[in-house]
Amino acid sequence: STVRSESVITSKAHNNVSGGVNDSSATDPIEGDLKTAEVGLEEVSSGQLIQEVNISPDLSPTQREKIEEVILRNCNAFGLDGRLVNHDAKVDIQLKPSSVPVSLPPYPVSLANQEVIDKQIDSWLSLGVIEPSKSPRGAPVFIVYEMVNLAS
Repeated sequence: STVRSESVITSKAHNNVSGGVNDSSATDPIEGDLKTAEVGLEEVSSGQLIQEVNISPDLSPTQREKIEEVILRNCNAFGLDGRLVNHDAKVDIQLKPSSVPVSLPPYPVSLANQEVIDKQIDSWLSLGVIEPSKSPRGAPVFIVYEMVNLAS
């Protein structure tokens, strides 16, 4: 037997931006070489999206066509150049009744990286992308650096 937890995750950032959030910290770009989420919810054209996504040249034409179809079918899930995506999702999490909450300690980071993390969290909080939680579950944050395609 499982316990069902059901939530609807909405794009609060989209609601806040279209609702006219006037918080200067919400629109200031975060400095650094990191891929960060900044305000900007404009739609990306399908042609631009296909050009921006790095699809392997090793794929056959049929494979490439199938990948492009998947990308275009899910175009709202892509945020290019740090733009926030506009993708509402219904999440159904099935938990075993005997499951124990897992909470992991933070990973050690340099002071410079901690500042970047703090600024990003503050920005997402002010935009409504994330919200404070008192959940017994937790996972450490980490920085993902953007892959740079040096071939182009």
